[in-house]
Amino acid sequence: MANATIEIPFYVSRDGEPLTNAATEIDFESLRTLAGVDKSSSAPTVSEIGNGWYKFCVAYGTAPFDAGDLVGVVDADKDGENNLANAERYIPIEVRLDFYGLMRLVNKMSQDKITGDMVIKDSSDNKILKLGITDGESTLEREPRIA
Repeated sequence: MANATIEIPFYVSRDGEPLTNAATEIDFESLRTLAGVDKSSSAPTVSEIGNGWYKFCVAYGTAPFDAGDLVGVVDADKDGENNLANAERYIPIEVRLDFYGLMRLVNKMSQDKITGDMVIKDSSDNKILKLGITDGESTLEREPRIA
């Protein structure tokens, strides 16, 4: 099973009021890895949750989330039709592998003692994420601050 999709929500307002029905006007101004690799061409689609809330979805290991953590800016008024001030229009976002780690705190998790593979499950025992350990080495050492 591929890694589960995670949803990244964000809020948009106009003059302090929730901006609704604007998903078609919202797009990524930029999307990059922390190393500066431009991932804008594979930016995900934005959809509306409701009452000013919008979201986009990504899955670790698939574009654009296939080369590490992401940072970017969402343009909530790409064609100028929402009449947003710049402070409301440009919304910084981030997508981090840490977000998957947070899933371990709120969901069931099992780890295979032989392979090291981790499986995160929802309350109904459905698999929502598998983190496979594919390193062929028998020992892995990690130094702080070194990738």
